[in-house]
Amino acid sequence: MRFGLAALVCLAAGGGVLAQERNATQPRGLTTVSGHVYCADTNAPARLAKVMLQPVDVIDSMTADANKRMSTHGEAVETLLDGSFSIAHVAPGTYYVLAAQPGYVSPLASMYLEEAKPPAAKDESAKKAPKATQITVDPDLPVSVNVTIERGAAVSGTVLYDDGSPASGIGVHLLIRRKGEWANIPVTPLDSSHFFAITDDQGHYRISGLPPAEYLLEASLYLSKMTYRSDGHGTSGTSISSGDSLDVYAGGNTRRKDATPFTLVAGEQNGGEDIEIPLSKLHTVRGKIEAARDGHELNGGSLTLLHADDKSNAAHAEVNKDDNSYVFSFVAEGDYILHVDEAEDDEYRVLPNKDADWPPTKTETHTLRRYGSADLPVHVSGDLTGIVVSVPDAGEP
Repeated sequence: MRFGLAALVCLAAGGGVLAQERNATQPRGLTTVSGHVYCADTNAPARLAKVMLQPVDVIDSMTADANKRMSTHGEAVETLLDGSFSIAHVAPGTYYVLAAQPGYVSPLASMYLEEAKPPAAKDESAKKAPKATQITVDPDLPVSVNVTIERGAAVSGTVLYDDGSPASGIGVHLLIRRKGEWANIPVTPLDSSHFFAITDDQGHYRISGLPPAEYLLEASLYLSKMTYRSDGHGTSGTSISSGDSLDVYAGGNTRRKDATPFTLVAGEQNGGEDIEIPLSKLHTVRGKIEAARDGHELNGGSLTLLHADDKSNAAHAEVNKDDNSYVFSFVAEGDYILHVDEAEDDEYRVLPNKDADWPPTKTETHTLRRYGSADLPVHVSGDLTGIVVSVPDAGEP
């Protein structure tokens, strides 16, 4: 099964059977919706395109503030090589016929793009309808419908480290303006793999199927660890964030406010959006937390690096229970405030998991004493080690 269809069904929570059911006997009142999907730019059939039906009231009830994650069910199919599709057992009602294929614009795109109007002219309560064909299904009456999909714009480029080596395996995604701020593009059943790419071994990426809009490109360095098991029939694993991450923009900027957006027009193929990761200007900051009352090391705590100028978040870390230390792995040069919160003396108990559980052990945390918060100004121009933050007892200033 291709990833695109699998993601489509997972996001349409409770998604139904993936099949082209043509000959099954249907219960009374249900019917079949069939038709073809065509590519507007070539007039050719859209082969292996995804097609699903969604009730009009479900889509139209998604407001401008919603996260666009749908809780619904239904059948998702793929078109045959002649572009035809058939969806059986459809209940009476009014539906949008949603079709998508890599490189083509999602019919739901218009729902999350901001209008190009002055802020005062925007109607935040206005709802945008998807650009999708609407059908009405009556009991026991088959419906035939043809759908056309539009070729979208695309952006591509290369992500490199500043020593010239390719940055492979880096997540690259697009942001759009929502209410005057840059935000992630909402996830919908048809857009699950859009607006995001992973760089290849040469650092190249390409994101296609984009509607005309203003975008901001963001590349993310991200460290994680994974527990895994292999039983001879395959390997499964669970990835856990380490908290170490950094977003980088064109020009080597590491702050969103300094990034430069770009605009795509309909069908444009923009191949020059490159990003350089400023490896030589990224440093490690590590240290420990101690109690001001007696100077002993604390083995629990949450730390946040804040930009000194506007107090915005730059990075987050937790105290490592194995050696009582914290570490920030990707810190750009500049001035920060190191904020400590939730500092604790903890007792950790390593317990065995049940035989069927993985990993084989689990850790329980028992808090013995809590401490107050503290701030420490930090200037980063190189790697910093041994940065100790003293925290007061809880309740002390």
